[in-house]
Amino acid sequence: MSDDPHVTQTTQRRSIALRRAGEGRGGFLVVIQGPQLGQCIPMHEVPMVIGRSASADVQIEHPSVSRAHCTVWQEEGHFFVRDLGSTNGTFLNERPVQTVELSEGDRLMVGEVVLKFLSRDSLEARYHEALYQFATRDSLTQLYNRRKLREFLEAEVARAQAEGTQLSLVFIDLDHFKRVNDAHGHQAGDEVLRCVSGAIRRAVDAKHIAGRLGGEEFAVLLPDTSLQSAIEWAENLRYEIFALPCPAPNGIQRVTASFGVAIWRPGMEGGADLMRVADMELLRAKAAGRNCVKSMTVTTTQR
Repeated sequence: MSDDPHVTQTTQRRSIALRRAGEGRGGFLVVIQGPQLGQCIPMHEVPMVIGRSASADVQIEHPSVSRAHCTVWQEEGHFFVRDLGSTNGTFLNERPVQTVELSEGDRLMVGEVVLKFLSRDSLEARYHEALYQFATRDSLTQLYNRRKLREFLEAEVARAQAEGTQLSLVFIDLDHFKRVNDAHGHQAGDEVLRCVSGAIRRAVDAKHIAGRLGGEEFAVLLPDTSLQSAIEWAENLRYEIFALPCPAPNGIQRVTASFGVAIWRPGMEGGADLMRVADMELLRAKAAGRNCVKSMTVTTTQR
């Protein structure tokens, strides 16, 4: 990981900004033309760089977008954009700009990508936010859905490649979950999933990215995290799940989970390789008797 404090600060800002998409308190930009259509970009007091680079706070992968194209921020209830010397320029309502204040409904063009500025209080803003949440969140657990998690994974892998940062991935699968559904019904199974997802949400911090892959399987991205730290995090969560008092028709339902932990290595080809390794480690945890954590190099014991 880089020791440059500017790189570290940019990394942290971008990781947090990605997780806060659609959660801006004052206003945000909505992508209405180009890649990441529908994405909500919240505006905060800390300026965020929009650009093609993996180190940008908000990455837009399009050839017309400069590596560091423009920066956006809010200040005392006002919202601003500043061009950063981009190749194709930054346009507001089809007019080139350097630094300008944004107004409700303004159309911002970053290269060939078009974004619309909306204040959070507007009806249209609430509509876009609801659509974004519907498109990116799992309705049962409120964690990110599989598609959005994959987007985050590819973005974080690109950043790890560009900046030399560490990136760990944890796969989580509930043990013998079919028995819960068979014994108590699918409604009880849904309650267990909500209960476990709540434990996952409590375990993650602002930089982590948690999602539901499907069924009883979850995944958590841990940017800027070593393999050993990811193993310790997974072990703590494994114990928390083991201790959960999940509600069931006949009292309390106890569940356990198996974990597979992997870290991105040079030579891996994108997020698919990292997911494949995490899945292999998860299968090893299942084969070892479940309720344990397996990783690329370290195995933890049950307790």
